[in-house]
Amino acid sequence: MAVLSVVRAFAPMTSYPGDIWRQSDTATIARNFATNGMNIFFPQINWGGAGPGYVETEFQLMPWLTAATYLVFGEHIVLGRLVSLAFMLVAAAALWGVARRLLPANAARWALAAFFLSPAFMRWGTAFMPEATVLAFYLLALLGFCRWLQEDRPVFLVWAAAATSTAALVKPTSLHLGLVIALWVVFAARDRLRRPSLYLAGLAALVVPALWLRHAASLYATYGNTFGVISGGDSKWGSLSLWLSSAFYLGNLRTETLFIYGFVGLPFAVLGVVWLRRQRGTALARRLSPLPLLAAGAIALTLYYFAAGRYTSTDLGIQYHVYSLPYAALATGTGIAAALSWARARLARAVGVGAGVTVAVLLGAQAVNVFAQSLHDRAGVFGTCAIELDAVSTPADLALVSTTSRTVEDGVTNNYQEPVVFFLADRKGWSLPADRHNPEEVARLRDAGAHFLVIGDPQLVPPNGPLAAWLADNSQQVRSIERNGCAVWDLT
Repeated sequence: MAVLSVVRAFAPMTSYPGDIWRQSDTATIARNFATNGMNIFFPQINWGGAGPGYVETEFQLMPWLTAATYLVFGEHIVLGRLVSLAFMLVAAAALWGVARRLLPANAARWALAAFFLSPAFMRWGTAFMPEATVLAFYLLALLGFCRWLQEDRPVFLVWAAAATSTAALVKPTSLHLGLVIALWVVFAARDRLRRPSLYLAGLAALVVPALWLRHAASLYATYGNTFGVISGGDSKWGSLSLWLSSAFYLGNLRTETLFIYGFVGLPFAVLGVVWLRRQRGTALARRLSPLPLLAAGAIALTLYYFAAGRYTSTDLGIQYHVYSLPYAALATGTGIAAALSWARARLARAVGVGAGVTVAVLLGAQAVNVFAQSLHDRAGVFGTCAIELDAVSTPADLALVSTTSRTVEDGVTNNYQEPVVFFLADRKGWSLPADRHNPEEVARLRDAGAHFLVIGDPQLVPPNGPLAAWLADNSQQVRSIERNGCAVWDLT
């Protein structure tokens, strides 16, 4: 799968329509770092209008590292995707460190195989997104804390705190890791709850992320651009009406089954948990059992998926489930090892080997499907609009790019900014949300410096509507959807 991931890194970044939205912003930030001075404290997007585009976002470690490679090799998207793959391999190494300390040798090997064969590894291991980066530090934190529980040396507590802090910097959603660790102590080493060092480490892990979030909020207050981290722009929170709907539970179950377990892994994971429960009181349980970690992860992730329910249950937030991968791999690997051990004890050894190969093939089938789908370019209207905008404008021209997203969705503030056309065309400007397609808004942004209006969906500008009439009187249409696949107006 690592070899296929390298191949996938050269495939179109637009292969998954849902992922391209985030990848475009991340890749834009990397490009702007390389172009504008590598100041990691001031990440820049391209939809910030006439301003510099400084944006409130997570700590941009992965784009910054990618920008450093751009300075050496030039801008190539594959470099950022290989940076993600490097972090995913670090995550795999950390998982192996956890697995071999908690599981029997054969189960640990299968846990590592389940990690590599998961569709999540294939989809986000080479995505121009921070998921692989945060997963690496997330697992390094679990490994450090596991060693502290087993060896009781302060250096490992410091290790766990530092990795937790870095994970929270990269993606604040990883802060649920604190609950995982707290519950792990409660379930596995309750006597250590009396140690002040545990609480000092926890507080220390929060200092740098808190300072970063404060700085990021100041960027939003000054420049008005945000990813919806803690200020304005967007809301990720679930709600009572959402939690009471069947779509919330079915959406989360679908994502876990399809993208984390790859269908086949789910029954093995259930079997693994059952097998581990039956080992209580055996030699396996007398060392540090994996059950407390799995229980802690299940509780913390459930609360997390409820808290961020607006996205976790939909296709817009599939990446939010990447944190499930370590726990799924441990449980799945245990279940596979238990099933194959039973098969070898009752059937011919050759049959057992064949069963193992079959399990591996089935486990990786969905990951191979992800790989096959990623070979196709699905830029669609985004790619067309980027080509047409590039053909009629210069890099200095500010664009107003239409989006079908609204400023408010279902009564909730929404991040409507659409980065894809800005990234693909390497232009700057404003996003025009679907509920602001009116002459007053377009005229206001034209006066602020917008030179071109780009619209890929004809329904947003009805032929007999007020905006169409205003455009006919105040602009020149230089591209049309009928002829070029995307409409572009010169507003000047």
